[in-house]
Amino acid sequence: MDYSLPDGDVRVLYTTGVSGTAGDLDREISPAQLEEDLEPMDPTSRVIAIWLLQFFAEMQQEEQENGSELAIYKDLEIDRVPEAVDHVSWDGSATDVAGSLMSNLILRHSLPNANHRTGITMAQTYLEAAGADFETPKTHTEEYEWREWVDPYIVESKRLLTVRRHNLYFLTLKQNGCVIVRRKHDIEIPLEDYDLDMHYYEAWEEYAELHEAHCIEFAEELATRGGEGNLVQEPALSEEGFVDFLRSENSSSEAE
Repeated sequence: MDYSLPDGDVRVLYTTGVSGTAGDLDREISPAQLEEDLEPMDPTSRVIAIWLLQFFAEMQQEEQENGSELAIYKDLEIDRVPEAVDHVSWDGSATDVAGSLMSNLILRHSLPNANHRTGITMAQTYLEAAGADFETPKTHTEEYEWREWVDPYIVESKRLLTVRRHNLYFLTLKQNGCVIVRRKHDIEIPLEDYDLDMHYYEAWEEYAELHEAHCIEFAEELATRGGEGNLVQEPALSEEGFVDFLRSENSSSEAE
């Protein structure tokens, strides 16, 4: 759409998506269909996908308890979880792996909403598995103190994802005098702060790496705030160890 402003015309790109609520999704997707999507996955991807769906359901319940509904803006693509898991590096420190897991789940956006919240929750879960004394910092309190340190990470993550998808559009805007792009949720992207002049495929890889480094930094702060700052240096829990932890947690929940 074109808008005429005093200093010239502005063109705005609108993209189509899905609208509705998580309740609509529940009515549209049957358990049998979900089972069909989960069945061909490798064991790690299947367990992580099930946990993501559980996280999503919990967030949907929280919204309902607060008198609202969790909106959706895209289709459920749970079959993208194996792609995310395939890109996770299980080497390095515990916070390296927690950040890598969080980043790749967010990058694949398999859920119709709350991909950042579920990605963060998965990083927390990994740190709980890796550190016996790790205590998840409270991220849902009436005072919302957590926003002071969590929100900046989420906002910058969304900036990186947006630039990753649209670097060439943004380069054209910058060359025509645009200084700031505003995306949904009123997040401003100062174009001067990002390298835009590269091939689309190069930007796709470059900004994925920057996003993972950003999420690892978040995981390091998360570990420190959770009383286990040593996880920044501690060797990572293996893929098999993490899956065993998730399975045992599921078994404990079912027993209760």
